[in-house]
Amino acid sequence: MSRPHPIWSFLRNHLGVFAVLIIACAAGLWFAADIFLDFLYFNDPRHQDEALKAWMTPRYVGMSYDLPRPVVGKIFGLTEGGPRGMTMRTIAAEQNMSLDALTEKVRAAAEAFRAETQK
Repeated sequence: MSRPHPIWSFLRNHLGVFAVLIIACAAGLWFAADIFLDFLYFNDPRHQDEALKAWMTPRYVGMSYDLPRPVVGKIFGLTEGGPRGMTMRTIAAEQNMSLDALTEKVRAAAEAFRAETQK
């Protein structure tokens, strides 16, 4: 009778470790794909400096306008540890502004930030 290949013996004896390794690799690939797809999406000129829509979140706006989190928080009056996942509809209502006015506010702040970082 032939002996099983050493790899199969190892896998049979360490099945739990192998399963954790496979799950970790799958999770790593998932997150890498997510980052790569975000990169492709936001480097498409159609998704840069977009006019605000009601469903957008501050994170989406920050990625569209290529602004760091503190700048986005300052634009929308958000505090660290405040409510998460707010939409532009909610933020515009809280600031008594239309989405068009809020878009202009974001564009002006983005322009000022870019001018400051160009120096």
